[in-house]
Amino acid sequence: MKTVFAKLMPCAVLLAALCQSGCSVVGPDYKTPTAHELLPMQFPGNATFSAPARTDAAWWKVFNDPALDSLVDTALAQGPDLAVADASIRQSRAARGQVAAQSQPQINADGRLGRDQLSRNGEMLANVPFANPVLGFTDYKIGFDASWEIDFFGHQQRSVESADARLGSIEQQRADAALRVAAEVARNVLDYRYWQLRLDNARLMRDQQEHALRLITLQWQAGVASANDVRLAEVNLHNAQANVPGLEAGARSSVAALGPLTSLPSATIADLLANVRHRPTLPEKFDTDINSDVLLRRPDLRVAERNLAAATADVGVSVANQYPRFTILAQAGWDSINSGQLVDQASRYWNIGPQFSLPLFSGGAIRAQVAVSEAARDAALASYRKSVLLALADVESSMLRCKAGDLRLAELQRSQESQVHVQNFAQQRFEVGDATQLELIAAQLQTAGILDQMLVVEQAFAQDAVSFYKAIGGSVASRD
Repeated sequence: MKTVFAKLMPCAVLLAALCQSGCSVVGPDYKTPTAHELLPMQFPGNATFSAPARTDAAWWKVFNDPALDSLVDTALAQGPDLAVADASIRQSRAARGQVAAQSQPQINADGRLGRDQLSRNGEMLANVPFANPVLGFTDYKIGFDASWEIDFFGHQQRSVESADARLGSIEQQRADAALRVAAEVARNVLDYRYWQLRLDNARLMRDQQEHALRLITLQWQAGVASANDVRLAEVNLHNAQANVPGLEAGARSSVAALGPLTSLPSATIADLLANVRHRPTLPEKFDTDINSDVLLRRPDLRVAERNLAAATADVGVSVANQYPRFTILAQAGWDSINSGQLVDQASRYWNIGPQFSLPLFSGGAIRAQVAVSEAARDAALASYRKSVLLALADVESSMLRCKAGDLRLAELQRSQESQVHVQNFAQQRFEVGDATQLELIAAQLQTAGILDQMLVVEQAFAQDAVSFYKAIGGSVASRD
C-alpha cells in the first residue's frame, strides 16, 4: 500500500502546486471601522469621577468592599450566566474547527465483503462470449479514497474568516455577560449596604420618636401638653415605624437577587455581607474627557464589530460560489473475488485526478445570494453604527446623572454640617438647662432626616457609578 501512495503523492503535490499558484481570493477584504469613522474622537461631557487607572483593573474595587470583591469573583467563576456563555464559546470553537477542516485533505477507508449474483439475462452479460459464465461469487474489497478541494478563489478562506469572526463575537458576548454580571452583583451589594445603613438610621429615628412620645405623654398627664400634641407624637412614631419594614425588605431582596448571580445560598451571602458593615467608598470626583477609543472597548460594540466582519466574509463566500471549485480525487486499494488473492499485485487498483464544478445556470439564485449577503453586511454596518450611537448616549446620560448626584451630595453635605452645629448647640443648651429634652430630640431627628436623604442620594450615586463603569466597557476580560 505504501508503494501505491508513493506513486499517488507526487501527482497530488504537483496538482496542488499548480492550483495554488493561481489562487485569487474574491470578495471584499474586511477593514475594521475606526473610531473616527463612527463618531467624533472626543464627545462632549465631563466625567464626574475617574475610571480605574488601568483598563484591566477590576473597576468594582473602587468601592473598597471586600465582600463585594468576593461575590464578584464568585459570580465570574461559577455564575450560571457565564456557564452558558462558556458553553457557547466551546460550541463556536468546534464549529470553526469544522469549517477549517474542509480546507484539509479528507481521507477515508472502506471495505466490503459481499456475495454477488449476476443476472444471466442482464446487460452485464449481454456481450460475454462464454456459454456458462460464473454468475455467483464473493467479492473482497478494501481501500482508501481521498479528496482535497483546492481553494482557487478563496471559498474556504472566506468561510474560515466568517467562522473566526463569529467565534470572536461569541467570545465578546461572554465578556459582555461578565460585565453585566459584575455590574448586577455590584448594584445589589451596594443596595444592601445602603438599605442596612438607612435601616439603622430609621430604627434610631423610631426610638427617638418613641422617647418623644413618652415625654409628651408625661407632659399631657402633668397638664403641660395637650391631647393633640400626644396625637401628633403618635403620628410621627407611626410614620417612623412604617419606614422600617420597607428597608428590611429591600435588604433581603438584595441578598435574594445575589443568589442566582453567584449560585450561593442566601444564608451564605448574608453571612458574608454581615461580616463587614461600612459605608461604601464612592469614586473620587474629577473632571476629564472620555476618549472615543475608551467607548469602543465596550464588549457589546465589539460583538457588533465582529458580526460586521463575519457578514463581510459571507459576501466573499457568496461571490466565490460563482466561480469554479477544484477538487483532487484519489482512490487506491485491493479488490478480488478470492480472499487468498486479495493482497496480490493483480488485485491492486488506484486512480487520481482533478475534477471541477462550475455553475452554469441557476436561475439567478447565486447572484441573489450575493445580493442577500451584501444586504446583510450593510445591515450589520448600520447596526454597528447604531450601537455606537446608543453607547455614546449611554455614557453621556450616566455622566450627567453622576454630575447631578455629585451636586446634590455637595449641598446635602453642607446642610449636614450646618445641622451638626444646630444639634451641638441644642445639646449644650440642654446640658445647661436652657433647652428641653424634646428640643434636643427634635434636633437629633432633623440630623437623622438629613442623613437619610444623604444615604438615598449616595445610593443613587453609587448605582450611577456602576452604570458609568458599565457604560465605558468596564474591564472584565473574556476567557481564552
